[in-house]
Amino acid sequence: MRDEGFQIIKMKKDIYSERRPSRPSQYDEADRERLSNIAVAFVLVLFCLVLIIWYVIRTHVTEVDTSGHPERVEAAEDIDSVLLFENTRVGDVDVSGLSVAQARAKVQEHLDGIFDTTFSVMVAQDKKVQVSLRDLSAYWVNPEAIEEAAHIRDGRDVVARYTLDKDMEQAGMDIPLEVSLDKEAAISWLEKNCSIYDAEMTGSELVTEGGVKKVKLGRVGQTLNTAESASQLMSRGYDFVKSGESVFILPLEELYPPSIPEGYEDYPGIMDLVMAAEAEAAAASAEDTTP
Repeated sequence: MRDEGFQIIKMKKDIYSERRPSRPSQYDEADRERLSNIAVAFVLVLFCLVLIIWYVIRTHVTEVDTSGHPERVEAAEDIDSVLLFENTRVGDVDVSGLSVAQARAKVQEHLDGIFDTTFSVMVAQDKKVQVSLRDLSAYWVNPEAIEEAAHIRDGRDVVARYTLDKDMEQAGMDIPLEVSLDKEAAISWLEKNCSIYDAEMTGSELVTEGGVKKVKLGRVGQTLNTAESASQLMSRGYDFVKSGESVFILPLEELYPPSIPEGYEDYPGIMDLVMAAEAEAAAASAEDTTP
């Protein structure tokens, strides 16, 4: 009977032990504390990274003032070292992936070659004068356009900059290359070197050759329009040199003399003599232009 009683008590104890919830062991509590510490450390590290990224972006972006004009915050890096996008051109010059300083130097080297190339300008009396754009004080108008292209990333966050870089690599960027002349210096050079060939107008004359009266037509006056010449060279000179052409025809002001000699307006048969002289001049001109 005693043994049966002990067995019944033991069975009840076992059943009670199975139904009662198990308590966490000391080992489980240590694991939970360690995981909690790791989670806290991870959150702190993530917070620090966010702060660092925010600081870097803030030091490289553009702030906008109340008038709406962008003002660049001084960046940590020199703008000359900023790399341009792939597939970027300044005019005809490929500057893909170069720094601002390298791109500026490459374009200037290209322009130096153009500026030093000599060509001819045709002036009065069909005279040709050798000149270069450097003689006419040519210069690069917009070198700052390269820096402006480097600033295109300003004001964008990291993701937007990455997206912009990819888009620009596909589409490419064309930076305009503008060239001009110092107009006053160009006019001065033209007056000194080209206006010397201006031709003064001479009037027609009534002469006698071999006992026959005839009209000797006057010479057309030609004067170089230096102001208009400088303007045309400013607008077309760079493209003209790049094209490889050799003679740039400058604008002339022409003054035609009267066909009838002064004082002989009432001379008998004067119009017949004038017409004969003009026909002779036209035939001579046609002969000169025949290959």
